[in-house]
Amino acid sequence: MIGAEWRQKAILGLRYAIAGGLTSLVYILVYNLMVYLGLVRFLSSNLAYGAALLFQYSAHGKFTFGHRTTRPGTLTRYLISVGIGLLIAALISQANTKLYDLPDLVVSAIVMVIVACTNFILFNFWVYADHAKRP
Repeated sequence: MIGAEWRQKAILGLRYAIAGGLTSLVYILVYNLMVYLGLVRFLSSNLAYGAALLFQYSAHGKFTFGHRTTRPGTLTRYLISVGIGLLIAALISQANTKLYDLPDLVVSAIVMVIVACTNFILFNFWVYADHAKRP
């Protein structure tokens, strides 16, 4: 029984990582396409971020957590969790400016890991938790 639970959690983590990786790819592709088409980087980044968020919401709901329908409140909880991730990223970046002097690459890696872990917890136990079906 414990082996089956561990396997299920490992599959969930793998699905989360795949959906997250594809979300990053959506951002990269949309951003670079918009820059290539002549949009300024600020607008390109915002459009790419929006496209990535829409993709992520659907990918995690359908692929990671195996939900075929969306229940009321799921999108609101998702947007709140994304806001929490944005706040965490800003706080870590600000702390680096005021307290530490780490290279930007290190700070962005720290942000990526902490926000990804925070999102996994929020998505699993709050955003998509009202659905009965789990993969």
